[in-house]
Amino acid sequence: MIITISHQKGGVGKSTLAYNVAVELSKKYNVEVIDLDVQQTVTAYNRVRYEMGQKPLPVHIFTTPEELEVYFESLNDETVVIIDSGGFDSSLNRFAMLVSDFLITPVSSEFTEILGLQKYESILKELSEQSGMRIVTNVVLNKTNPNQKKFDDVNEFISSSYHFILMDSMMRRRVDFANSVAYGFSVRELDKKSESAKELKAFVKEIKEKAGINAKKKD
Repeated sequence: MIITISHQKGGVGKSTLAYNVAVELSKKYNVEVIDLDVQQTVTAYNRVRYEMGQKPLPVHIFTTPEELEVYFESLNDETVVIIDSGGFDSSLNRFAMLVSDFLITPVSSEFTEILGLQKYESILKELSEQSGMRIVTNVVLNKTNPNQKKFDDVNEFISSSYHFILMDSMMRRRVDFANSVAYGFSVRELDKKSESAKELKAFVKEIKEKAGINAKKKD
């Protein structure tokens, strides 16, 4: 199972989501992480995790589609791979999108997000035409204002697209995300009773259900 957190736009929270999802899934599944981001944020988070005495995640870095393809050929069917793609358009990131079983695209609720989604939609269209398959991504509203209730502009654009599916889960902008990575934790490891922990739990549950990974268990 290959799950890619993908968007050609940077600053949408891909790395933080990828790290938190990977940590939580690793509790029950064999999880490996691929860090395709130039900044290698997940790699840095994982280093802190190790230095703070937590069990680190297996994190891999690849620079070409060919390297990534060789890695996938050696994968065990029971492994769940989380890919943190870079915030830019490249052959490597496009290859990751093509081979993924489940795509996730985080976006904020700001109106300007629509411009980024339009660019990303054009990439999905191109890949769909090249592959002969309809490629869709599951959009999650991320880093939204905790007090905001309506997201009409972004929701309307997502619902009108052939390549976007809006997820039920939502990840609000909370200080817990910054505080938790300082200790190498996910937000649920930091405080299971926090609002961010509840949101992450619901998000991971939705991913498991929609991606169909409930049957896969750690040895």
